[in-house]
Amino acid sequence: MLKGGGWGTTAGRARSRQFLIAVEVALALMLVTGAGLMIRSFHEVVATGVGFDTTRLTSADIDLPAKSYPDGPSRSRFFRSLIDRVQSIPGVTAAAVTDALPLHSLGFSNFYIAGQPDPPMDALPIADQANVSADYFTTIGLRLEAGRWFTSGDLQTSESGHPLVAVNRTFARKFSPSENPLGRILLDGDKKISSEIVGVVSDYRAMGAENGNRPTIFHLTVGVPKATLLVRAGSSMALAAVLRNAVWSQDRTLPALEVRPMEYYVDRALSERRFNTLLLEIFAGLALVLGALGIYGVLSNLVASRTREIGIRMAVGASPAAIGKLVMRQSLVPIGVGLAVGLAGSLVLGRFLETLLYQVHPRDPLTIALASSTVLMISPVALYLPLRRATRVDCTVALREE
Repeated sequence: MLKGGGWGTTAGRARSRQFLIAVEVALALMLVTGAGLMIRSFHEVVATGVGFDTTRLTSADIDLPAKSYPDGPSRSRFFRSLIDRVQSIPGVTAAAVTDALPLHSLGFSNFYIAGQPDPPMDALPIADQANVSADYFTTIGLRLEAGRWFTSGDLQTSESGHPLVAVNRTFARKFSPSENPLGRILLDGDKKISSEIVGVVSDYRAMGAENGNRPTIFHLTVGVPKATLLVRAGSSMALAAVLRNAVWSQDRTLPALEVRPMEYYVDRALSERRFNTLLLEIFAGLALVLGALGIYGVLSNLVASRTREIGIRMAVGASPAAIGKLVMRQSLVPIGVGLAVGLAGSLVLGRFLETLLYQVHPRDPLTIALASSTVLMISPVALYLPLRRATRVDCTVALREE
């Protein structure tokens, strides 16, 4: 009877369906693993942060026109007066000015260390450069690790011919690993300006967690044409109008300020990674749904095509439990093969994702194990209805059709 029904053709179709199940499981596992790696990486970036507390920090960019403020002293007077005015606003705990706000603007250049031999031109030391006011470190929330803080009196001294600078911990470790950096003299790239190091402060990640700590020199001066006003206060939204009024009370001709919370720049820095992660999450979710539907559809079709065979087996004494084991065994084999292939594919996929990952190994065993468990969990759901249908085949009905 089985020969007459073309069992060879049925078996061939069964193998092709099992192949489809293996492919669906493998692709689902690869996408879920990729999404898991990206999610873990995203959480690591967020947890690492930028190195200081960004809450309750508000920024406002100010661009002074050259016609009204043609030189450093005029610009310095404007910003010093503005800082004093903003610090007197109720609710403001600190205010400062910088031309290199982390995650927003960045400046860097070469420098020399006085007393050391000049390095080759192709190996000149380079560091981030930031012009800041005296209260910048306390406003942004950095720690003093050596030396002293800048004072308001230092600002006038620094701008009048004796420039003072502070450096961060990374700068001290990289360029002065065995010597005390305090009191050392730094020269600019043209060797025209010399500055004395008076303090070492903690690190922050000016370009985000993924770019790590960078050596930075903080110059004590506010005589710059364009800078960012940084304010730490209770409410950033309520502060916007107050800051605009403070600026316009000094110069009504200046354009309206773009007042933004520091979290705006943090979110913007994370936007690309967040988008990539969301995209993989969507694909992984679709892969799980389609994988479950695919396994269900293929198995349902497989059971339907073998209804007569199952009826004959039951007619000659096979129990529903035995039929269930038969279908389960023939279903779990391609699922197991799919998991094995998907595991190998996940290891290959991790190599392509390596450049997008942060502090997460591309072959992270925990992520792969969780992804495998997730894919494995959809199998019983997809198997339930076909298995239930197979064990309830009425052998008399199946044989009567013959």
